[in-house]
Amino acid sequence: MLLIKQTNNIMKSIFSLTFILLIFNLTHAQTNFKIDVSGNVTDQEITIKAGAYHFSMTHVDVSKQYKLSAIKENMTIEKLETPEGFGVRGVAAGPNVEREIGTFDLLNGEQLTITIDVFDIGKDADGNRTETKTSTFKYIYKTKARGQWRTTFGFNFIYITKQDTYFSKDIGDDSYMITEGTNRKKFDYHPTLMFTWLPNSYIKGNKNWQFGLSGGIGYDFDSSLSVFLGPSIIYNENITVSIGGAFHNQKRLLSQYTKNQVLNENLTFDQLHDDYIRFNPFVSISFRLDKNPFKTD
Repeated sequence: MLLIKQTNNIMKSIFSLTFILLIFNLTHAQTNFKIDVSGNVTDQEITIKAGAYHFSMTHVDVSKQYKLSAIKENMTIEKLETPEGFGVRGVAAGPNVEREIGTFDLLNGEQLTITIDVFDIGKDADGNRTETKTSTFKYIYKTKARGQWRTTFGFNFIYITKQDTYFSKDIGDDSYMITEGTNRKKFDYHPTLMFTWLPNSYIKGNKNWQFGLSGGIGYDFDSSLSVFLGPSIIYNENITVSIGGAFHNQKRLLSQYTKNQVLNENLTFDQLHDDYIRFNPFVSISFRLDKNPFKTD
């Protein structure tokens, strides 16, 4: 019985492993692309999905030489691979000769450019070997990006949930009391540069409304920077409305002072307060500028 039980466990393990490998192969199937170097199509741009692709040349002329290069680059960040030269090489004789180029894994937002230079082989008057380029095939394979970044300039309004501003009130006899201010503002105003990420799932066709995640940096004209983050809704590609949270500077009473404390000198607002970073909600409206608005030509 023990032997039968162990055998069953082994069979289950083998079945599970086989099933996992089958699923892996199905989900990581390799696609083959063949470039016909005898045809008239010498330049082509093809949009493909992310995945593994194998490339080869077909209808290779055995009397010619071929120089191959491949460049894979990320279209939004930086070049991922430098050109890899395969050199000028001959090919074996035979009908419909194929030549392997290589296998490349392409992620979203990447591009693979394959260039094939074709040379005629001959001899000059002195009997020396010559190579004369007769044609060039250039094929570009592009995958779709995961999304797009949009840059907008706008105006953010931070709602002040708590204010700790005070002033020194004259109570006579050369005495002053630290008193809480009553003239409180509800919003801080910040011109802001916003950056919005739009996933491809929201960039389909000519939609009037799109949704994304935005972050930005603002400046309130008082040497104070602020940072914003929150979801956005975009109307017709140009007007963006965002809500979320902002980290910004606020004023508060210095720790050595307390409310209703009596002083023998009249302190200014700056003498009573210092700055600190506070988190508050914000709402903003920003605009997409496709060109420099100050450029006349």
